[in-house]
Amino acid sequence: MKNKISQTPMPVRDAESKEGEITAKATGKKALGLIFLTVFIDLIGFGLIIPVMPSYAKELHASDLQVGLLIASYSFMQLLFCPFWGRLSDHVGRRPILLTSLLASCVGYLIWGWSHSLTSLFVARLVAGAGNANISVAQAYVADVTTPENRAKGMGLIGAAFGLGFVLGPAIGGFCISRVGASAVDLSGLQTIGFVAAGLSLLDLILTFFMLPEPEKRSQAATERFSLDPSFYFRTISNPKLTVSFLIFFLSTFAFANMEATIVLLARQKFGFTPFDNSIMFTYVGLLIVLIQGGMIHRLAKKYGEKHLIAAGTLLVFLGLVLIPFVPQTNAIFLLATSLALLAFGSGINNPSNQSLLSKLAPQENMGGTLGIGQSLSTLGRILGPAVGCAAFQFLGMNSPYVIGAVIMMVAFAMAFALPDRS
Repeated sequence: MKNKISQTPMPVRDAESKEGEITAKATGKKALGLIFLTVFIDLIGFGLIIPVMPSYAKELHASDLQVGLLIASYSFMQLLFCPFWGRLSDHVGRRPILLTSLLASCVGYLIWGWSHSLTSLFVARLVAGAGNANISVAQAYVADVTTPENRAKGMGLIGAAFGLGFVLGPAIGGFCISRVGASAVDLSGLQTIGFVAAGLSLLDLILTFFMLPEPEKRSQAATERFSLDPSFYFRTISNPKLTVSFLIFFLSTFAFANMEATIVLLARQKFGFTPFDNSIMFTYVGLLIVLIQGGMIHRLAKKYGEKHLIAAGTLLVFLGLVLIPFVPQTNAIFLLATSLALLAFGSGINNPSNQSLLSKLAPQENMGGTLGIGQSLSTLGRILGPAVGCAAFQFLGMNSPYVIGAVIMMVAFAMAFALPDRS
């Protein structure tokens, strides 16, 4: 009888423990959902702006080179602020930094909506770029609220937010332009997109303020990724197992950003595309990338391996870039759609395969830092690609950016054969 009495509290404690686990799990799911929303809205804002930015800048009398610098300025601010936000969040908390960055994003998009000069357009992109550089904080938050077993799933949510945001952003932008009757270039439609993006950022800011809790324990995920001494960078980049992968990472991003920045200029000048047409074009590319990354890449990687997929991806991007200069001025839709499909499938295969191979080749104790260097090189490509591509478009002719990109991707294709096998 005594034994029975002494054992009766145990089920109560078990029930309380189980209830606590369920509550923690529910809280974690809500937090991950809000982090997903934050990254998703960041990418919607990016997708809203990119297809119409060259048209807006042109209406404000920007040169082709200035268009490239305008696009690059956003990535430049992300390169500067991503480590800054990440480190600061380790000291003052994830929630305050997320709120601050979302407020900066909202302000940047409002400036876009009120812009009537090229200078204010640059200010808008610089402020929005600083605000949207919160990916390191989002990743650190995921590390804070997930177990090691569930961390990959949590990080996968961020990847899904990237893909969906890039698809829906141009689609929403096209809808906004069509609703204001911008069958051609219309400043009111281009400005409306800024206010829509600002409204989305404000909604995310309100939800984060009222619903997102500060994690109970902060990991050092943000610091581990960025607070690396210079010798680590040199050692890692010069590691013969990693060098080729890093170079392909940079070259591929450079070539794709080069195309991304100039295709609107080409479509406007050669085919007479409107901002609405450009939004549909970017939606098409985004859907194809999500299709290949979401439904096929894992099966392809298991069957063929990352090394072969990187070679195939770089070759497809090369072919897409080579075709673009040959798209005729009339009846261009089919060949242009084919070129863009090759680019989308190639990029959708190449980038995740290279990231996967890099994670397998990296020393396990330095994997975060190694992947961080890869992302830094990718961001550098997003800065230099638009600047070089738009300068070439202005001074060497409308087809030159795609010739340059094709040559670069042929180099990347050749380098893919020098990639080491999985270690």
